[in-house]
Amino acid sequence: MELNEALQHYTGDVILYYGRISREGYHQLSNILEQKVLTGKKSRVCLILATNGGDPDAGYRIARALNHYYKGSVEILIPDVCKSAGTLICIGASKIIIGDRGELGPLDVQLSKQNEMFENMSGLVIFNSLTDLQNRVINSFNDYLFKIRVKNRISTKIAADIAVELTQGLIAPIVDKLDPITLGEHLRAMAIAYEYGRRLNDLTDSLNEKSLESLLSDYPCHSFVIDRKEARTLFKNVECPDEITGVFYETIRGAIAKGALSDQTVTVIELKDSSQNNNKGNSHEQDTTGENACKPTDGAEQKDGAPDREANREGEVHEPVNDEPSTKETGEGVHGKRGA
Repeated sequence: MELNEALQHYTGDVILYYGRISREGYHQLSNILEQKVLTGKKSRVCLILATNGGDPDAGYRIARALNHYYKGSVEILIPDVCKSAGTLICIGASKIIIGDRGELGPLDVQLSKQNEMFENMSGLVIFNSLTDLQNRVINSFNDYLFKIRVKNRISTKIAADIAVELTQGLIAPIVDKLDPITLGEHLRAMAIAYEYGRRLNDLTDSLNEKSLESLLSDYPCHSFVIDRKEARTLFKNVECPDEITGVFYETIRGAIAKGALSDQTVTVIELKDSSQNNNKGNSHEQDTTGENACKPTDGAEQKDGAPDREANREGEVHEPVNDEPSTKETGEGVHGKRGA
């Protein structure tokens, strides 16, 4: 089956998001969604998502925007890596389709490394370090207490006092090196990821019990692979690509292999059936099929200082459909003021 035929048979819109999760990508996607309202939006959407992660704020807004426009009928196809903020977006999906080379990752917020340019640090590092330090304190104390009490045949109280002194001497130099500001930043970042994940799961009920906590704390690093089999233990609705979405998967895999997609830029485009464009006689509409399917439209990347037509109506257009309307939320809700 060719891509055009697959697009004809898929009863929904198909959008590709490739690159870092960012405000720039959110605005590009919002422009496409707003245009779909004017030109004819279908009842569901397949978001083809490949990313190494990025801004959790932007990821949350992307998930909420998709659910607003498509009323919960959001499918996400994973053709390659989909980490961190990409996994957060997946919590906002009603179905996750993972190809053979697709993979998710933990909810790991990336923070800038102190005194380093262009380098990030995993939010899981400090969390795992504190957990390991706690375990070492407990094990050291128990080990000292047992050996002192049994071998020296002294009272438990004296043995405990000695064990405390020895444990403090071992751990104190490590604790002194902890920066409370850095520690607070990491804990706050993990709290943000948890709250965004909880809100999206309240909207979609996509996660199994305790899965959100597991995504935040049970994996050792940002790059840890969560394949399709393991994803089924975390999410309620995970599938393989079928005959139609398999064509989308192979198309994007081919584009990645040919170098048509780059991690250095954010690509957000709608895949369209070119035969319909030809029938309409619209010679100015972008060809987003075949080899051109993964090329962004001219001016797709918003430049600094460029007019942003959605700035004055984000709150109105993107208001979550399941929330009760109110003056306050319309102005400053989840799709309200920029930078919220």
